[in-house]
Amino acid sequence: MNILITGGLGYVGGGLSKYLLKNRYQVIIGTSRKDLKIPNQLKKCSLVYNNFDSISNLADICNGVDCVIHLAALNSQKCQISPELAIKINGIGTYNLIQSCIKKKVKYFLYFSTAHVYSSPLVGQLDEDTLPKPSSTYAISHRLAEDFLLDSIYNQHINGAIFRLSNSIGLPLIKEANDWTLFINDSCKKAVVEKVIVINSNPNIQRDFISIHNVFKISEYFLSAQPTPDYPIFNVGSGTSYSLLNIAVIIADRCEQLFSFRPNIIFSANNHHENIELNYNVSKLTSQIGYRINNILNPLIDEILFFCKEEFC
Repeated sequence: MNILITGGLGYVGGGLSKYLLKNRYQVIIGTSRKDLKIPNQLKKCSLVYNNFDSISNLADICNGVDCVIHLAALNSQKCQISPELAIKINGIGTYNLIQSCIKKKVKYFLYFSTAHVYSSPLVGQLDEDTLPKPSSTYAISHRLAEDFLLDSIYNQHINGAIFRLSNSIGLPLIKEANDWTLFINDSCKKAVVEKVIVINSNPNIQRDFISIHNVFKISEYFLSAQPTPDYPIFNVGSGTSYSLLNIAVIIADRCEQLFSFRPNIIFSANNHHENIELNYNVSKLTSQIGYRINNILNPLIDEILFFCKEEFC
């Protein structure tokens, strides 16, 4: 099976490319950066340049592809700086890619959206029937992309599904990846390098964390089974929430256990401390894949801490 992964060198995309390659898929990595070098772990992958403004370019790279996993998107910071570019790339760019897939008879289109289409911050009980209320350009652009794909699916132009991903946790493929701004990765790095953990947001706000390896396994299931139910949107998470303070304490505990020092936990002077609970319901996903998703964080945090100690100290 030939798989095109746009954003295939990013945090989720890089690891997913490596995972699928190991499991005997033919992986084509799409990137918008012409100067990018492919990591050694992915040397057996093909590398193609994608231009989301050009349907002809996208049609060329979709030629002979069985399934597309669409991960390429502007991050939240860039979306905030340039809303027009966010809509152009995340929204219209996804539309162009979908049309190219239809033209080239791609069998399945798997789109990685974000849990933040529901709201920001994420609060309360959230399942796939919850009315989305995107409140940032980042979330709005992903919601637009979702609707483009849903329209094509409902009109039977293509099969596919949408993942509303919560927060993935795991090592990046390369040290230079731009995912060290993620809360757990950033906290592990600061804990090892500076011996502090900084919480700039409300420490009691809750987030759902899922191991990146589980994201890979779930993606492979959808590639092989290719389910397209009546409403093909799935919350992708563990179904278990932790407050930022819970996570910070776990990281501090693991540092003490592994390295015999305990980093200080520092709070921003401007944050609020009210309790904000989250129940990110993933029962639709677990019913589809046929197993529950584990939420054991300690081994994953240990792996990130050891990596940070080796690479940044």
